[in-house]
Amino acid sequence: MKFTLSWLKDHLDTTASLGEITDRLTMLGLELEGVEDRAAAFAPFRIAHVVEAVPHPNADRLRVCKVDAGDGVVVQVVCGAPNARTGMKGVFAPAGTRIPGTGVDLKKGVIRGEESNGMLLSERELGLSDDHDGIIDLPADAPVGARWADWAGLDDPIVDVAITPNRADCLGVRGIARDLAAAGIGTLKPLDTAPVPGTYDSPLNWCIDLPKGRESLAPIVVGRHFRGVRNGASPKWMQDRLRAVGLRPISALVDITNYVMLDLGRPLHAYDPAKVTGDLVIRLAKPGESYRALNGRDYAFDPEMLVIGDDHGADDLAGVMGGERSGVSETTTDMFLEVAIFDPVSVAATGRKLGVQSDARYRFERGLDQTSPFWGAEVATRLVLEICGGEASRLVVAGSEPDWRRAIALRHSRIRGLCGVDVPEAEARRILGALGFEVSGAGEALVVTPPPWRGDIDGEADLVEEIVRVNGYDAIAPVSMERDATVPAPALTPEQNRRRLAKRALAGRGMMEAVTFSFLSARQAALFGGVGAERTLVNPISADLDVMRPSLLPNLLAAAARNANQGYPDLALFEVGPEYRGDRPEDQAWIAAGLRHGRSGRRDPRKADRPVDVFDVKADAIELLEALEAPTGNLQVVTDTPAWYHPGRSGALTLGPTVLARFGELHPRLLEAFDLKGPAVVFEVMLDAVPMPKRKGPQRPLLERLPFQPVVRDFAFVVDEAVPAEKVARAAAGADKALIDAVHVFDEYRGAGLPAEAK
Repeated sequence: MKFTLSWLKDHLDTTASLGEITDRLTMLGLELEGVEDRAAAFAPFRIAHVVEAVPHPNADRLRVCKVDAGDGVVVQVVCGAPNARTGMKGVFAPAGTRIPGTGVDLKKGVIRGEESNGMLLSERELGLSDDHDGIIDLPADAPVGARWADWAGLDDPIVDVAITPNRADCLGVRGIARDLAAAGIGTLKPLDTAPVPGTYDSPLNWCIDLPKGRESLAPIVVGRHFRGVRNGASPKWMQDRLRAVGLRPISALVDITNYVMLDLGRPLHAYDPAKVTGDLVIRLAKPGESYRALNGRDYAFDPEMLVIGDDHGADDLAGVMGGERSGVSETTTDMFLEVAIFDPVSVAATGRKLGVQSDARYRFERGLDQTSPFWGAEVATRLVLEICGGEASRLVVAGSEPDWRRAIALRHSRIRGLCGVDVPEAEARRILGALGFEVSGAGEALVVTPPPWRGDIDGEADLVEEIVRVNGYDAIAPVSMERDATVPAPALTPEQNRRRLAKRALAGRGMMEAVTFSFLSARQAALFGGVGAERTLVNPISADLDVMRPSLLPNLLAAAARNANQGYPDLALFEVGPEYRGDRPEDQAWIAAGLRHGRSGRRDPRKADRPVDVFDVKADAIELLEALEAPTGNLQVVTDTPAWYHPGRSGALTLGPTVLARFGELHPRLLEAFDLKGPAVVFEVMLDAVPMPKRKGPQRPLLERLPFQPVVRDFAFVVDEAVPAEKVARAAAGADKALIDAVHVFDEYRGAGLPAEAK
């Protein structure tokens, strides 16, 4: 929401500085986005007198001008504007200044042999509009040498605040002024909403034709006919304010509707009665209806959309955007004003379906003042009669004002109970009254009626929030939280800490972390355990992300394929995240998965690099389990792995019947499905299945000084071909658990000197 300081002061009588106002806005919950001081950007530009303008001797379309900027020195400027002439007054930019509209730093130069020491500016070069047909032609009484921004009224700072969705009342300058006045930054000026007497009956009438039970879509609409109006340019002050907040002035009637919307948060729409046949009807759209909106685009309706039309058909998307056919134009001499209330949910749904954004929709879908059709018509009438002349009809009303009154009980003690701050009852009542609330009762039996523009107030806690934010959040004294124990509880649960440790351990093995979507395509999910209705998304964010992932491996494979296609085939990736086996909370399991591809195997003294193999990922899985303090000495290796692993080149690490990890090569059909070439090995560690370490005594035992020197021994055992190396290593480690520190297999031999079935 943007507004200028002078615009705010139309509603707020205050002597506060701009800094005090902006600081208070943030404390009120209207977060300051920024303040634009246009006077600073326009400071170098002066009003100048063109003493002489003659044709350029070497160019047909250029003129050589002698310019007096009021400093007693006449400078020469080469100008290409067709309206440059002797005696005119314009906006002069000396050399060395930056042109706002183009971002060019102006320098002295020579153009076709003639020296140029500055520039006479157009509106486009000043960043005011897209008009660059000629330079700005100022009135004869413009003071030469004066700062152009001061003379043009552009020394008015622009304030930009962020409005939260519940504060629809602050989508008008008056709502912001009301908040500031309640906070003590001045006094809210009265708004003249007295009825303007009509002089004739309107030739156009309203009709609300909605199905029974759906009258709330458009409970009330007010209209007023104007005749004999002049739809020329709007006044300069109105154009300046509209431009300041980013709106382009169009014509007086259109500018008035836009101005009232920004000034009071009340959207309006203007019809040209000459283009309307019959009465205007608010109804639901008929199948196949469409219209051309004011933005020049065509839209097709569906039967759930609220429209406004005449005998020719629908020509207005209610609360969203008017139609081009019945809109006002420069030739309009009569005008019919629409001021209505539309259902916020209906407006929002229609706008989203059609993808139409407008300032009116932004306000309607957040809720309007329920009494605004009447006072909005009166405020707009005064502006139309003042600016465009003519005469106004009596009001035309269809429907009835919604029942917006509701009483909310407020206990004064709840202010301290909810927010920890003491606000005297008299001050609480003053704040609520300044915000427009009606307050009755006393103490613990206060009864508060919110104003019609505060549809967001539903209960006692909302009232407490209003009192506390206006009283000042900085008035809440800081209070330390009570501790249950001397040592604070850990911030992370053991399960959360385990995931962090898993990431650190895998990163320490030279792997790069990947963070992927929890969704994938049904085609990929079918390769890793099937799709199933329980994992299929009803409203996916993308057509190829329609299933909750049954495994982390598909997304890692897709990432590896993308990297390989970009020329990076040798990589090691891991991800720690959830996979989904169903649609219940207990069906979510945390997994640490990794993938090695290409020649990314761990280096040894004999080779610079080598292709990855199954033992690389087995080592990854075991080292991760050791980092998690799993009893790796008791693990067993089995060959029972899912179908996406290569049969015979994969295995699982189990602790009794529980599978803690799987590792191995991927099945060739998986590599083909993901268009991934070369060796690819993966592992999966089931973090939820890894038992928590059982500790007795201190977490880190005291150093035990042993009397023995370390000894490394090599042993060779002749065993049957079918005996796994793991069993031999476990048997050796179990020979003396107190003295044997580690056992590993470093070689395997078959051949001469051994029986055929031995190794």
